[in-house]
Amino acid sequence: MGHSVESIDRNQDADCDLLIQTGFAGTRALLSQIDKLKPYIIMEAPFFREGGALATHSSWGYNGLQGGAYRPTPPEETRWHPTPRELPEEATKDLIVGQKPTDHSLRGSDHVEWILSKRLLLPEADFRPHPLMEPSNTMVSIESALRLYRRVFIYTSTVGVDALLAGCEVHASNGCSLVGVEGDERTREEILHDLSWGQASHLRYNELGEHILRGYGEARENARRGLFERPRGKIDGAAICEQYYRCIV
Repeated sequence: MGHSVESIDRNQDADCDLLIQTGFAGTRALLSQIDKLKPYIIMEAPFFREGGALATHSSWGYNGLQGGAYRPTPPEETRWHPTPRELPEEATKDLIVGQKPTDHSLRGSDHVEWILSKRLLLPEADFRPHPLMEPSNTMVSIESALRLYRRVFIYTSTVGVDALLAGCEVHASNGCSLVGVEGDERTREEILHDLSWGQASHLRYNELGEHILRGYGEARENARRGLFERPRGKIDGAAICEQYYRCIV
């Protein structure tokens, strides 16, 4: 049986077997799909950004965002991912990485409180704000910056994957695709292999499309049982951003 695809406005109710949305905003379409206990896929920032992947790829997952999403067990077949590197000898410091305080991946949590608690716990650690929250816009690239750090603490930023590739010890908070990775028994190659099956190209339909559809049945059953994430509610963006800028100083 074939599949029909229809584009709908984010501000109208969804009535479909599977809703695919870019970003985890609480749109009318997504909330109506959740209320009907039907599955959805969220497309978000890609895990790997080398070779222009930031513009041509997205991560994907059923019924949630990244670490809160369901994806079927990936096949053994290898998909492209960057080659992990060894940690440089000069990498001895700790780094706390800030996310955008209004980002949907925060699920409405107080990100400033998270930053302050981490800085209190790690007073000698450096803090790197999200690039969009850096007023001076003079930050060095994350690839260059990571050469100095042994441990990296993140909430949900894709910098965690950059740090994993750089050989850093990554500590991720709940909801991130790398949560628990610091105690993971898998090798870095195995973790990157799994992530590679969670990243889709915008340019072509290939074996990944078949892999995504193989997970639909379980995603549908999970949705019927109410096993999905709901997007966060609205927060006072201006107020939380003002608090965030105080963290940068």
